[in-house]
Amino acid sequence: MRKVKYILVALLAVGLWSCSDDDADLNILGGETLNSAATLNTPDVTSFEVIETVDGSVDGNEDTEAAQFSWSQVEGSYNGAILNTLQIDIAGNNFNTATSLPLNSEGTVELTQSVTFGQLNEAINLINDQLTTAGSPLSVDFANGSEFEVRVMSASQSSGDQAFSTPITITVKGIEQIIVAEPKLFIVGSIQGYYGVNNWTPTEAIELRYIGDGTTRVFEGYIKASASDEFKLVSNQAAWDDLVGNYGTIGGVQDGNLENSGASGNITVSEDGNYYLQVDIDNLTYRLIKMEWGVIGDATPDGWTSETAMTYNFDENKWEVTITLVAGPFKFRSVQLSQEIFGEDWKFNVGTGLTAWDTGDGNFEIASDIDGVTVSFDVAGNATVTGL
Repeated sequence: MRKVKYILVALLAVGLWSCSDDDADLNILGGETLNSAATLNTPDVTSFEVIETVDGSVDGNEDTEAAQFSWSQVEGSYNGAILNTLQIDIAGNNFNTATSLPLNSEGTVELTQSVTFGQLNEAINLINDQLTTAGSPLSVDFANGSEFEVRVMSASQSSGDQAFSTPITITVKGIEQIIVAEPKLFIVGSIQGYYGVNNWTPTEAIELRYIGDGTTRVFEGYIKASASDEFKLVSNQAAWDDLVGNYGTIGGVQDGNLENSGASGNITVSEDGNYYLQVDIDNLTYRLIKMEWGVIGDATPDGWTSETAMTYNFDENKWEVTITLVAGPFKFRSVQLSQEIFGEDWKFNVGTGLTAWDTGDGNFEIASDIDGVTVSFDVAGNATVTGL
């Protein structure tokens, strides 16, 4: 997980009773709101079948226009530019895996959007992949066709204020494609505040690192947590009622087992510290280990034999030690964590690549003896080292 830093700029306006369009320093569009949502018109045809091109025998329709969607104009409070994006998702999913039509659309100021059969097929395949990754009970029926909902998202280009049209329903029978995408898992809970977002806000959940093999759903991450903190795991960033996966303890028991239920209990933290979290969604298990880090190598007091322990600075979320270093190489290592997870010594170490995973990074090199230097690093997947 990356430590996110925000800079908040507050704009205070006192006694602003009138404004002039001639005032070049006043940007009123930054506060624009939308007065209404668009009305999406139902196209003449609402049932679509994608036909795959087969060389020498079948002419496909991937490049043929399937429909042209149109909608009404949305007005903003200051008549700024409004970008419209056509969105699609499987029916009944509340647009939790909404995908733009065409894919990666940045929006248009126009009131129409032409969509080809091929673009429809790309969209429904991506939706199906996202549903599968999140463990949703919903899936796309490629053989018989599935119902999808389409809506228009209108957004002020200046302020970002959004409005959504009432969706319409279409049916698409497509061609299944193999899409390889990494599964996702997020943390939501009282630790979110340490990373610059609101506590217990699943729409701002913090993403873990995927370490599965493409067929398994295993994740890991470093977290800062105190004895008063609790958290859960979710498979998508959405409102509580729209979560596909909501993973927590079974009956509140902190035994490393999980269940996928809104009624699942929170995972609790026993004491302040820097923790390693590994989650196996396939087997519904987790491991939460309070970490210990040290320095090791020829430059350190005990050479490569054992680590010189570092101290965790909770407020600054970093590890530090004041130490005399001699000329030679060294690394940061957590043999305790390596042994608990993998049963070996070197899976968790930090070298010159400043990555706190097992990447085979090179050693730091000390050119000459240094007396009483304070060496520190913060670790959140990527390490920042100071003092050298």
